[in-house]
Amino acid sequence: MKDANPLVGQRIQIKRKELGITATALAKRIGLSQQQLSRYETGVNRINLTHLVDIANIFSTPIEWFFLDCKPDKKEENTVNKITDQYIPIAETIIGKNGC
Repeated sequence: MKDANPLVGQRIQIKRKELGITATALAKRIGLSQQQLSRYETGVNRINLTHLVDIANIFSTPIEWFFLDCKPDKKEENTVNKITDQYIPIAETIIGKNGC
């Protein structure tokens, strides 16, 4: 599988620019430095789930949109599914089951 960090970061940057939000403004809204947001957008650092959920809410975008181009190969698919199953309850707790 391609490294998801750059792909997720690119999608954050694409949507942010599409919505006309500056990196500085977005970073401030989620409590980060602009430098850290830049590291997320370039894939240098992996974004944590809480920040990604915050960004998805600010963008009014489903969280899965950030992962559309992240396709595992068959060998990795079972591992990814197991990890996903672990994180879904955490994400639902953070954002609520209805996305609110």
